[in-house]
Amino acid sequence: MSKTKWLLALGVPFAVGSTLVAGCGQQQSPAEPVAQVADAPAGSTADEAEKKTGQESGAMNGMKARTDSTKLAFSSEPSGLPVGKAATWTLKITDAENGQPVKDFAVVHDKLMHLIVVRKDLSWFNHIHPEHKGDGTFVVTTALPTASEYKLYADYTPKAGGNEVAQHEFSAGSATTASPQLVPDKMQGPWMTKKVTAHPEGEPEKKGGATYEVALMPMPMPLLAGQDSMLHFQVRDAKGKPIKDLQPYLGAMGHCVILSSDTKSYLHSHPMEGGMDDMGGMKHDMSKMGDMKHSAPPKSGGPDVMFHTNFPTAGLYKAWGQFMHKGKIITAPFVVNVGAAKAGAAKGAAAPVDESKPHSH
Repeated sequence: MSKTKWLLALGVPFAVGSTLVAGCGQQQSPAEPVAQVADAPAGSTADEAEKKTGQESGAMNGMKARTDSTKLAFSSEPSGLPVGKAATWTLKITDAENGQPVKDFAVVHDKLMHLIVVRKDLSWFNHIHPEHKGDGTFVVTTALPTASEYKLYADYTPKAGGNEVAQHEFSAGSATTASPQLVPDKMQGPWMTKKVTAHPEGEPEKKGGATYEVALMPMPMPLLAGQDSMLHFQVRDAKGKPIKDLQPYLGAMGHCVILSSDTKSYLHSHPMEGGMDDMGGMKHDMSKMGDMKHSAPPKSGGPDVMFHTNFPTAGLYKAWGQFMHKGKIITAPFVVNVGAAKAGAAKGAAAPVDESKPHSH
């Protein structure tokens, strides 16, 4: 690979050729070359896909990443992806060195694979979970809403290595997608606020669910590249009353997926404990960010769910916060603007990694 690429997973940057492989403020040894990920057109066979190279993989939070360790091959049935109708997708994970299937994967937040699918213009988002059929093969049946260009992010963790995020682009129908025209959401006091409709898991286009108000407070403002940040979500009912009985979703009180406007940078963050001094005053102690830990979710909670992240570069990003209430998924999208890091500004402190202890995704 001729140039440094940012590898993003779990809300933290992973830089090839840098001394930083960070997870929640944790520092590691220099990275190895980035993995080659198959990136073939929809409908190609696994063998054809493996002949092509793709983009990035990622580093599991707080663990040394294996790079150049796996390849992703994508195929679909029918091969011409239909619009508005279900198709069966097959994702095959193989060892990049010997071509053998990767057989064993770690369960991370209740699943062996988290599959994020977006339209390339970032106007549509889905979070689904393929079933592992053995021998490195995952299968899922799903539908795409419109003729467009799409991109998927397969987030998985081989037991023999660290977390990886393989990317793949494909088209459905004959339409093409223009570049994202993202506009930052406006602040209303300290919050950005959206009205959204709950939906069944994996079916974001299904209508008729309950309406919720979801607010986002990014901290600190302005957001700056390369610095620890907090995305503080608050979930309310349609009338603005805080929801205090959110249910755990995939082993956490929420999930937050963030993509850069060019779709190259991927961040997947999970809720953190601590970092808030006073719920009444909404004070966030950013100096304690490195001390925060991923916590096991209570049986219910809310309305506040906070995510630690670190944006690698300046620009526009779209974040999808996901929560569960009464068995339905609440997906709230927000667009934030991240400014360039100020010269001489102090960045989030890195804590050493204790490899003798397990680390949470």
